[in-house]
Amino acid sequence: MSTTKWAAMAIAVIALGVTGCGTSDTGTGAAAASAPAAPRPKGTGPLPEKVVRADLDSSAANAGVPNNAPDFARSAEERTDDSLMSCAVAFKGFGTKTTPVELTRFEKLVSELRERDWRPPRKNLKGADAVGETRVVLKQRGWSMVASHMDIQKGVVTLLATEDACVKRTGIDAGVLG
Repeated sequence: MSTTKWAAMAIAVIALGVTGCGTSDTGTGAAAASAPAAPRPKGTGPLPEKVVRADLDSSAANAGVPNNAPDFARSAEERTDDSLMSCAVAFKGFGTKTTPVELTRFEKLVSELRERDWRPPRKNLKGADAVGETRVVLKQRGWSMVASHMDIQKGVVTLLATEDACVKRTGIDAGVLG
């Protein structure tokens, strides 16, 4: 098979994994097989938004986290204000009766992100902000992310990745991200 056909097949497999084709009937949105990491563009510049989106979605699917809540799946074209969300790619998965999002599932999600080269900044900023909440800060090629787990109801996972240059350009105070 030619290199072009292999590349086309790899892109199709990634697209199917990220969009949730082959999801289980439990409503988790997790792909039947592990979704591969999106290919990294060469160089050292910031990652494109579509790669960051693929990282969040495929990591969550591989960890068995339920599908992204629609309000958090918006693309850059849909975000026009000067809020933090105009610079962000977000994911929020709410646990369900059949698929609770416990701390162990959150830890698997963070592990999946680290397999995609998301790393803690200078020091690991993992910790609990309040009873029942855990946060981890990760960075990669021009992006900063806060991954958090809240142990409420059936569990909630939130991933908020912001493009560092956009945050700086808009003058937004990103708190722990800045």
